[in-house]
Amino acid sequence: MKGALGKKELLAVVPVSMSTIDRMEKNGEFPKRFWITDKRCAWNSEEIERWLDERQQNGTTEFAGKKPPVDQRVYRPVSYAA
Repeated sequence: MKGALGKKELLAVVPVSMSTIDRMEKNGEFPKRFWITDKRCAWNSEEIERWLDERQQNGTTEFAGKKPPVDQRVYRPVSYAA
């Protein structure tokens, strides 16, 4: 192992929220953390880099999440100040 990432460093490298990381880690979709002390955890930086490379290679090219219903938007006229 060349390095370890703490929570702040991990969030700077992986652009998702901590709750998303927790959920993906629980489902086995993200590298597991390890405990340095009884209160401090870290992630192996090599495993995180490998995970990011896999996501880049195998990721989808289109957004598959929820999309807002733009066809149902209500447009209101803008009133201009005199």
